[in-house]
Amino acid sequence: MAHYIALPVVGFIVGLLIISLGGGGGAVYVGILTALFNIPPAIAATTSLATTIPTTAVGTFSHWKAGNVNLRFGLTMLVGGAVGSIFGSLCSGFLPESLYNKITGLILLLLSIQMLVSYIKKKRKHGDTQNVDPMNKKFNTVKAVCFGLLGGIMSGLVGLSGGGPIIAGLMILDCQALETVGTSVLVLFGIAVTGFLTHLGIGTIDWQLVGLLTIGTVCGAFVGPFLLKRINKQKLEKVLQPVLFLMIVTMGSMEMFK
Repeated sequence: MAHYIALPVVGFIVGLLIISLGGGGGAVYVGILTALFNIPPAIAATTSLATTIPTTAVGTFSHWKAGNVNLRFGLTMLVGGAVGSIFGSLCSGFLPESLYNKITGLILLLLSIQMLVSYIKKKRKHGDTQNVDPMNKKFNTVKAVCFGLLGGIMSGLVGLSGGGPIIAGLMILDCQALETVGTSVLVLFGIAVTGFLTHLGIGTIDWQLVGLLTIGTVCGAFVGPFLLKRINKQKLEKVLQPVLFLMIVTMGSMEMFK
């Protein structure tokens, strides 16, 4: 009986803090369902993806209304993410979880280093925005597809959101922190839909769990962007950027040493 109260409350916290502020959430869902509620991993993975769909849909709309979505990078990443999600789902039975954890952790740590290098470079050339190299613009599009592909593969393999590479990629592509969060939610919506449809043939789903989690997460994802809009944007950017960086480092370290 306790889970009828606990799941919506946990969902609200995840929707508000992780999805609205962090741009991710799938890994948290899987961890909560398996560790705290003893849900089998196969059911937890599919349930996570199913819960992510309405949550990220609401989050995307709220962030778009708040002006936090970069449609160019978002839609480009979404294409790569959808392809990666299908590929990852089809290969999910062939890769040992321990090896997957190590590879995921290594990728996230390497991306965090690239994020740091990109941030330092951006600081050095701050104010030099007179000309945008067309070749650099095309290269950024290719990078966006690759980051989306990587996030999709991670999502498809074990039902995670794939938010790590998406967030890291957007920051490497010089998106502002709020723009990174809003755009990543859009990309994760597309990845979740594709991954869920593909995973339906692989894992079962507990619709009661989905309903209980969704009630809370949708409310949290809806409220979050409107709260962000009322906070001083410059101060929030200064705080949010290092928080996102630390989040990627933490996720990578946890996967590496799991």
